[in-house]
Amino acid sequence: MTKLFSIIITAHNRDRYVKYAINSVLSQTLKDYEIILVTNLNIPGLSNIIKIIYDNNEYLGEKVYKGFSESEGNIICFLDDDDMFRVDKLERVNSLFRFFKGTIYYHNNFATIDDKGHEIRVKEDYLKVPPYASLYTLNYPIILEHTHTTNIKYLKRLNANFNSSSICVSKEVINENVKYLRRIKAIIDSFLFYSSLKMEGKILLDPERLTYYRIHDFQTSSGSTQGVNEYKKSLSNLFSKALEDSYVIKEMLGNNDIVDEDITTYFLLYNIFSGRKINGNLKLSKSTLKYFILSIMPYFIREIYIKGQFNRRLRY
Repeated sequence: MTKLFSIIITAHNRDRYVKYAINSVLSQTLKDYEIILVTNLNIPGLSNIIKIIYDNNEYLGEKVYKGFSESEGNIICFLDDDDMFRVDKLERVNSLFRFFKGTIYYHNNFATIDDKGHEIRVKEDYLKVPPYASLYTLNYPIILEHTHTTNIKYLKRLNANFNSSSICVSKEVINENVKYLRRIKAIIDSFLFYSSLKMEGKILLDPERLTYYRIHDFQTSSGSTQGVNEYKKSLSNLFSKALEDSYVIKEMLGNNDIVDEDITTYFLLYNIFSGRKINGNLKLSKSTLKYFILSIMPYFIREIYIKGQFNRRLRY
């Protein structure tokens, strides 16, 4: 029987929080959904209440593809194993999809929680999100039907392509781009955002904080906390994957230059965190200029920046 929502949860080598994620879906006020967990782990006590797909591939794109292939819902929502949904999220998403006919991409705001699930109210400009992410938050809903380059840049400043646990899409968005999805290694959120730009339909940004974004020591998107060297290594690995993913997305969009700013950002961040000097033809913008300047600074200055980021990573 077809469901309204399919919730795809991915977990790889980490089961510490996954039951909290699952329970946040089971507690939803709207019950017309299915939960699909794609994992390489044996997690007891779940097989009777959700679909479980065992997959050893470490890359997110293949995991999401496996979950999507088994999905029955018309609206696909995503949930990282360490995040949670607010109890009324699906009910609100359903209402908005019904009210704004033709919505294909939805992104809600998020609240930040700590390891124990307590909300964190961080006063300074760092939330342990990746150092390239904007921290601007939305105060009012935005609905876009016709996207242009200027609108896309504005949406990205509003984090429209950040945090897959805040994203729901119509099934057609993934159906149209499956062959590219399977090549994505890390930045599923950006892939989903750009995939929706290929299609006719509405993009909806919701200011409601319907997702709980967990900050903890095992967060892959924010770097290892096991010392500065491990921090650099983990983030350079992430940026390398994100750079490869951005080229896949550019190919998907027919080599459209709207992804060039992302490519430049990941390219420069990889150079900064890896300590390597890789040459390339860069298209600099106001947002990437600071990374370019930092990338050509002497080694000790780059180390000061990295240590500063690492110390903030440890602060909360």
